[in-house]
Amino acid sequence: MFIKNSEDLLKLARNDTEKEVVNILLSSINDLLSFAQPSTIMSDSIVFDNKTLKVQGDSVDISSYENFYLIAFGKASQTMSSWMIDNFPLSFSRIILVSPDETHSRFTSMPFCQTFRGGHPIPNEHSVLAAEEVLNLVQTLTKRDLCFFLISGGGSALLESPDFNISLQEYKLLQKGLLSCGAPIHEINTIRKHFSKVKGGKLVSVSNTNIISFIVSDVIGSDPSFIASGPTVLDATTWEDCKAIFQKYDLFHTLPEKFGQLIDQGVNGLLDETPSDSSLFSTTLNYVIGDNVKLLDFIKEKLSSNYPVEIINYEISGEARVIGDNLAREAIHRYSEAQAHTEMPLSFLLFGGETTVTLSPSAGIGGRNQELALSFVLSSNAHKSLFLASFGTDGIDGNSKAAGAVVGPFTFTNEQVKNDASKSLASNDANSFLEKYGGEIITGYTGTNMMDIGIICIVKEEQF
Repeated sequence: MFIKNSEDLLKLARNDTEKEVVNILLSSINDLLSFAQPSTIMSDSIVFDNKTLKVQGDSVDISSYENFYLIAFGKASQTMSSWMIDNFPLSFSRIILVSPDETHSRFTSMPFCQTFRGGHPIPNEHSVLAAEEVLNLVQTLTKRDLCFFLISGGGSALLESPDFNISLQEYKLLQKGLLSCGAPIHEINTIRKHFSKVKGGKLVSVSNTNIISFIVSDVIGSDPSFIASGPTVLDATTWEDCKAIFQKYDLFHTLPEKFGQLIDQGVNGLLDETPSDSSLFSTTLNYVIGDNVKLLDFIKEKLSSNYPVEIINYEISGEARVIGDNLAREAIHRYSEAQAHTEMPLSFLLFGGETTVTLSPSAGIGGRNQELALSFVLSSNAHKSLFLASFGTDGIDGNSKAAGAVVGPFTFTNEQVKNDASKSLASNDANSFLEKYGGEIITGYTGTNMMDIGIICIVKEEQF
């Protein structure tokens, strides 16, 4: 079981119907996170048949290589690495593993495995040390070697070395500015790719070795050039794109001048673009083996055996509080339809993707899923027939310790509680409200990362 506070969440229910709904939501989350584990995803996608790798219709004869290396970074790095070590038919000469949480003793006890605890969502000193170690390794490898990359969400920060003599402290200011301005991940990672030594395909461009990347997606559309900022994928973004993003969010005025000056140099051709020549990537294969489409399809099939279920959006994006309001309106509309046209006592709407949050100057503790949930329940006025669970599959939402939230008619017990919710939403402090009144989902790191998932439950009137 992934949810650590299930008993507390079930206690929020005030009657049998609410308890049934909350129980279904929690069970669905646990089932989904179990399915999302790399051990399941990788087993479904990758086969080592003797000394032949089979993946997505391709076959690679691994017996033709002399030495094998494994580099894993992201929130799923440890679980992905465990599967790879257990299933790879030969031996790795060296492993480099970068994770946001404490490294399992399995890896620290391996003499040929080097581990780092990188920072997320802001890089730390270990992020830089890990990136430099990876850079040094791939530059020494040859055509006789095969290097596997296991890449998952969070990799942009966990493995990072700033370019252009940018200090780590300066780079942290850049990341904080990007994360607080409300920019979507594609724009954030466009900037990251240009100011990094290792992202935007730069790792491949400095190496002559053979690379195979297995990638678990945490970005909308699952474009591998944006997952973990695409270290092993050619890049089509430009310095002009960076300039447009800085202008869009007024970053030329809110961030240190150094970044704006570097962008101007890039636009004027004084700095190289990220690698976009496909010939540089002729010995590199990238496979996206898991994304939230698989997760939503899985949970739909699971729930459909008993209830009507519809996936309303695989790629939800935008400001979290706006999306929460829009989802509440949609749910109220579906509720009205259900009274007249649906015989089933419960029905479900599913969505996935990644929203954004523009932080206020006095921002508190929260995350996009909790903010979306609080907006949903406020906009629906804690409608007695509407419930929502929204959570990050990585187990960490924003700067809180929660993965997300469950909300419903039990969220507001009186007007004072509702007023507190409104204040918390206005100050990006959703977690403080949910921690006090109940509703936060606590899982800790889940060992996977495939964006956010939302489940809305609609109850027919006569069930109460």
